[in-house]
Amino acid sequence: MITSPVADLLIRIKNAYRANRKVVTTPQSKFNTAITEMLKKHGFINDFEVKDGQLEIKLAYDRSAPKLTGLRLISTPGRRIYENALHLPWGQNSRSLIIVSTSKGLMSQREAVKAHLGGEIIAEIY
Repeated sequence: MITSPVADLLIRIKNAYRANRKVVTTPQSKFNTAITEMLKKHGFINDFEVKDGQLEIKLAYDRSAPKLTGLRLISTPGRRIYENALHLPWGQNSRSLIIVSTSKGLMSQREAVKAHLGGEIIAEIY
């Protein structure tokens, strides 16, 4: 049984990058689709499509180096981390993506600060 579908999605993507895969499949849900849309928007994956209830994610490489090199899960099922817009953390580097679940949907940390919205901090991807 999967305790955190979001963690499962992100770990599958990270492991596929480490194994030099081109495509990874994972169960589809609205939340997983929103996260993959954000990853595509920020250049961590090339594309994705939904096939038979599965997300098929095409991974992005930059001169044979993976675009996603690290991942830190911040909120877990047993410990949810919430912050307001003023206290959202910054990433490890300028390319980091911090995913925040706000009342207006999923946003990056930068988008949430501009919109003055706080929420649950899901993960940091770099």
